[in-house]
Amino acid sequence: MEATALSAGFRPVLNPQGYRFPRSSSERNSLSLVRCQSKEISFGLIKPKPEGSVTIMHRGLSSFKTNVFEQAHSVAGEISYDDTAAKTRSHVAEDKIGVLLLNLGGPETLNDVQPFLYNLFADPDIIRLPRPFQFLQGTIAKFISVVRAPKSKEGYAAIGGGSPLRKITDEQADAIQMALQAKNIAANVYVGMRYWYPFTEEAVQQIKKDKITRLVVLPLYPQYSISTTGSSIRVLQDLFRKDAYLAGVPVAIIQSWYQRRGYVNSMADLIEKELQNFSDPKEVMIFFSAHGVPVSYVENSGDPYQKQMEECIDLIMEELKARGVPNDHILAYQSRVGPVQWLKPYTDEVLVDLGKKGVKSLLAVPVSFVSEHIETLEEIDMEYRELALESGIENWGRVPALGLTESFITDLADAVIESLPSAKAMWNPNVVVSEDSDSSDAFSYIVKMLFGSILAFVLLLSPKMISAFRNHLI
Repeated sequence: MEATALSAGFRPVLNPQGYRFPRSSSERNSLSLVRCQSKEISFGLIKPKPEGSVTIMHRGLSSFKTNVFEQAHSVAGEISYDDTAAKTRSHVAEDKIGVLLLNLGGPETLNDVQPFLYNLFADPDIIRLPRPFQFLQGTIAKFISVVRAPKSKEGYAAIGGGSPLRKITDEQADAIQMALQAKNIAANVYVGMRYWYPFTEEAVQQIKKDKITRLVVLPLYPQYSISTTGSSIRVLQDLFRKDAYLAGVPVAIIQSWYQRRGYVNSMADLIEKELQNFSDPKEVMIFFSAHGVPVSYVENSGDPYQKQMEECIDLIMEELKARGVPNDHILAYQSRVGPVQWLKPYTDEVLVDLGKKGVKSLLAVPVSFVSEHIETLEEIDMEYRELALESGIENWGRVPALGLTESFITDLADAVIESLPSAKAMWNPNVVVSEDSDSSDAFSYIVKMLFGSILAFVLLLSPKMISAFRNHLI
């Protein structure tokens, strides 16, 4: 699953032996507005030189607001917007504006599943290894991806043989670009995926090629998490740091946008509409299902995801109650994997409990997803729906993802415009990264490699590890 493994706590590194498989332009579902000649890009993920042309997307992004509808976050920090309109007009006149939409990505065919999973688990923000073991990242990612691929393929086969995420994100990008044009903002809009085509690195190459002079970055995750937005921004920072031109480009990053009025109202609109499909709308339990993350992210790493998610639900329910929709609601977290503890309550356990309590009508709301993908189409629509009906819930409904909802797209375009004045260079292009630091750390790296190898050898020979291998491979 696209986001399922992500929340588990694992991440992909650009390994020259990784799994970014080459594909011809005819094999790729070309929905991009921009194409560039194929080149071998040695960024963080596994991807050999593609055949033919690499598709890169142009489209638009939204702005982050820390105070419910007043401030935005950029790479440089918080900036107020007293003169937003005037400043925006000035920047539009002077700059070539780009908007970069960031998303997870997903396998487009069943053959893509295993290499997609490799890229996912090779990410150090997803699988977090202690320093002495980090050189094993690729090996562990390969093992997990091979073991999980058969089950993941079943899920993707059930929804048509691949993820629709790229197609939907392309359509959202087109819609945002048109919304910006309607507001007299000319912008190139790009799409960059974290773990599959078109990769973020490819989009950044196109941004440089197009000589963009002011960039807005919009991760398509309403709430911030270190495993989603954080991972993608880390890649961007690394790419911009290593390139003199990109280092000087003013960038505004919209960290999260769950508290924007347009998003909250759009979610309330969808919920209110779906409630009317029930014979007795007032008796329906509104069931918010969010993608989970390991508890350690929140407690040990300071991930704001849980807090933002709870605030998001409060804002949506406040809006619904203001409209005269007083339904009960509950929040649960889905898609947990592995033996570690994840945010609770768990979606599957809550569904069973609601059935025992006599709840008969339930409306599922995939609150952390703005596009349909495997977590909504297979996990919610198939697995959780079946579980709910088996548990005694008689009437099931599901709110669609926001997708191309006009009010949602318009708000993202507004967010882009609001964020433009806050853009600042991510790095000082005049500062050269010293190569001495790498060589000075060589001895330390060798020591860590040796120590890690010894520990890994001991671990692999432990009875528990041998048993785990037998359970997965036999």
